[in-house]
Amino acid sequence: MADPEKAEAEGEGGEGGEGPEDTIGEYEGERNPLKERHGLGRALLPNGDYYEGMYRKGLRNGLGLYVFTNGARYNGHYHKGKKQGIGTFYYPDGTRYEGEWKNDLRHGYGAYYYANGDIYEGQWRNGVREGLGCYIYKGLGAKFMGSWREGKMDGPGQIITHAHRYHGNWYENMPQGNGVFTFKSNVMQHGHMIHINDPLFEMNEVYKTKPIETDRDSEEKSALVALWRGRELTPYDPNLLPPPPIPFQYPASEVSETPPPSPKGDEETYGYDFFEDIAQYNKFYLDEKVIREADKWGAEIKEPPPPAVTEEVKEEAEEEEGGDQEDDEQKLGKVESNASV
Repeated sequence: MADPEKAEAEGEGGEGGEGPEDTIGEYEGERNPLKERHGLGRALLPNGDYYEGMYRKGLRNGLGLYVFTNGARYNGHYHKGKKQGIGTFYYPDGTRYEGEWKNDLRHGYGAYYYANGDIYEGQWRNGVREGLGCYIYKGLGAKFMGSWREGKMDGPGQIITHAHRYHGNWYENMPQGNGVFTFKSNVMQHGHMIHINDPLFEMNEVYKTKPIETDRDSEEKSALVALWRGRELTPYDPNLLPPPPIPFQYPASEVSETPPPSPKGDEETYGYDFFEDIAQYNKFYLDEKVIREADKWGAEIKEPPPPAVTEEVKEEAEEEEGGDQEDDEQKLGKVESNASV
């Protein structure tokens, strides 16, 4: 199977590395009494990057669009200058990520669309796949549904094809131990996976291997391959299947400050629609051709529609704004006293 880590790494040129925030480059927009960038504005940075959106005390904060000179762009929420909350990142090679961010990293629930047509949808932690997720292999017509750890298939899961399903356990992207194949004929085969040396490898030293020269892509080579050993056939019985995977529980310190995506159907909702919010800021910001035209630089800035938020988030924002207002008044008083002297 194709290596999702390799494809993902190739698509990530341009993620992160946004230019300086506050005082350099051309800026047009609102400021606070301390002359910091504060409110709606746009900036053209010395490295050629472009940002349009909300600022708070000189930092990108709230909804915004950041366009990189290499063609990548981020469309979503910021918090204190970092990507945090719901956002979409478009990579130079055509891949994109839609979902949650924290501290400039993919973190929470999100979907990654690869240039080759593969899709991963599920949990992320600190920039890598971790938790419960589904990876669709477009070229193979198969998908893996199960647990991930540090970007690799690890734990209980299943491979689904048009003809059968395999239920078992994985470790570092390889199935291992006991497992079950289920077929459309309502039959299941029990057995286990064993690991053998890849015939494309040969031993050169004890516990070391080297690849035999072939036309096979070197990134897809492995010293070991999994081999199925069937044991018995029985009628299909769901009670004989291995235990299913469970979602990863994020520590309290890693939970995103934005509400999670709303579930579908009759399930309880959180008052925040993930996909509706994405459509909302995509509709306002997506035309990067307009913002790149020189004659549009002086165009009037229009207020974007506010993103949907919960009452709890509004209360937290009001409390934070109140505390910041007191700090600003103290700073402003010092500035005015110094000016009078």
